[in-house]
Amino acid sequence: MPGIESYLRQMLQGWQTIVVANRPPIDVHLDPSGQQRITRGGGGLVTAMAALAKASGSIWVGAARGESDLDLVRRAGADGVVEVTTEGGETFRTVFVESEPEAYELYYNQISNPLLWFIQHYLWDLGREPILDSETGRAWRDGYVKVNQNFADQVVAVAARSKARPLILTQDYHLYLMPAMVRTQLPEARLQHFIHIPWPTPQYWKVIPRHMRDGIMTGLLGNDVVGLQTSLDVRNFLMTCEENLGLGVDHRQRIVFYEGRSVWIRAYPISIDIRGMTELAASDEVRKEEELIAAWRPEMLILRVDRTDLSKNIVRGFLAYERLLEIHPELRGRVVFWAFLQRSRQNVDAYRAYLGALVSAAARVNRRFQTGTWLPIRLEVGENLHRAVAAYKSYDALLVNPIYDGMNLVAKEGALCNTRDGVLVLSENAGSYEELGPQALGINPFDIDQTAEALHAALTMPKRYRSNRARQLRQIVRRNDITRWISNQLQDLNDLLDQ
Repeated sequence: MPGIESYLRQMLQGWQTIVVANRPPIDVHLDPSGQQRITRGGGGLVTAMAALAKASGSIWVGAARGESDLDLVRRAGADGVVEVTTEGGETFRTVFVESEPEAYELYYNQISNPLLWFIQHYLWDLGREPILDSETGRAWRDGYVKVNQNFADQVVAVAARSKARPLILTQDYHLYLMPAMVRTQLPEARLQHFIHIPWPTPQYWKVIPRHMRDGIMTGLLGNDVVGLQTSLDVRNFLMTCEENLGLGVDHRQRIVFYEGRSVWIRAYPISIDIRGMTELAASDEVRKEEELIAAWRPEMLILRVDRTDLSKNIVRGFLAYERLLEIHPELRGRVVFWAFLQRSRQNVDAYRAYLGALVSAAARVNRRFQTGTWLPIRLEVGENLHRAVAAYKSYDALLVNPIYDGMNLVAKEGALCNTRDGVLVLSENAGSYEELGPQALGINPFDIDQTAEALHAALTMPKRYRSNRARQLRQIVRRNDITRWISNQLQDLNDLLDQ
């Protein structure tokens, strides 16, 4: 992204930019021969922030998550910075935050996941859970608060080693308390926080104790700008400040008035690296996977690519497909539903149970409808980026039906890569619906019959309508790419820096 890199360098000249996220920008692992490999971290967050970090010479502050990260810590210079080049030739300047294993466990696996994640995706069955007790209080105090303080202390130390004024860009729900902690020690700093997941209504935040939810809000209001994915998230955030904290709010200007400051609340819908995804889709590795798909694919292919997260609504997707085969028997033997899934958070009981539930649901549908030559659902659980991109290129219908999602980049990646004028069937509760909804077939993710009919409409839509929708989806994704996501945030920060 040459254009954005020069823009970043010019705009951020004289500032020490510090990116802060639980996840570092790199992954360290051993290959089958025992050799250490260093690659860029996976996931949308790292992909989105990597361009900014590299172009601006940022220092990335992330958690040391295991022995491999601690090995890198031992390579750090006197300033604590570990400069690492990945196999792809990208160099990141990283500072690792070390926490006691028990504190990190409480912070990550008791509060961040599942408590905050479940709240922000409306996943709790409130008649039965959560059950909050003294253990929850301990996890908050000895885990979440402590690790957030560890991050704050490290950020302050990084800023102190630079003569430039600090610009601190914090990411996501793991570090809600940190901005206020940093502001008390660095009042001259500029702070922005981007939240990658949905922001629920004020009432739903009342699931957790007041001191926790108020701590989250006052922590976030330590920022100058809070970024969210959609206009609905912005409205919910403003209402949470107004109704749960009694703060003054300007809904038109999207401002919260707090401790004599005006905190900007803005929507920055995240997107994808168009150039990088296009080059990947044209690679030899992807072409080889396409050839393998072509050898088994039926006349019609429904695809989903997801993590096995409860919020992704995978089981209802299988039930909708089952309903499709019931009411449209003419499709039997002509269509396959390919679910290409990655395991998610298998150290959390609810996620292990959900993986078992979706495997059982797929097996039941297959037992009911399969023949000697046709298996209705092709379920694969594994990680293969080239196969996923080849799948994007090959679908006739892409099902993206999350219960709630901050954005869901699968919808954008699929729309960009597809070569068959495939139709997007999209949950109205996905953040991407705000941009892509007019050219997708929108569904209520809880409505099995509606989802089944949308899949049927996608598979039987006349070619001219499919082509028009697919073309407009690609245009939307190309226009609102990752460069625009970064640029819009930087423009607001630039306005702030000039004040």
